[in-house]
Amino acid sequence: MGFLISSGQGRRKKEDVETAELLKAIVQFQVEARADGVDTDDIPKAYGPFGLCKTNPTPTRSVVGSNAYLKSLRTKDGRRVTANRMGSASAEDVTSGMIDIYQPSADGQPAATIYVCPYHKRNSAKAHEGSYLA
Repeated sequence: MGFLISSGQGRRKKEDVETAELLKAIVQFQVEARADGVDTDDIPKAYGPFGLCKTNPTPTRSVVGSNAYLKSLRTKDGRRVTANRMGSASAEDVTSGMIDIYQPSADGQPAATIYVCPYHKRNSAKAHEGSYLA
């Protein structure tokens, strides 16, 4: 009986590794599939206040990258920011990828809406006005 349990656990572990590798490949494909994906802190064709409007979204690498970026945001006085995704938008004159809209808050106090585009080659190291990255 122990053999069957051990064998099943090994299969599950192998399936978990295969699933993780597949997800990693999907994220890599999404990033590489965007011809206009940037490897910079700003999107060159963007305009308006950085990260605070859909025409100047923060470039990130994948949804996981967006989550990491948002998790590192702090208010000017150092408070941690939490962000809820509110929907998506597009700005085809700036980027071909969809732009996610987040409503951040710090200690329950809402802050300016943040726009993030997860179809780029890396996460921006730049924070929008009124915040910094920890």
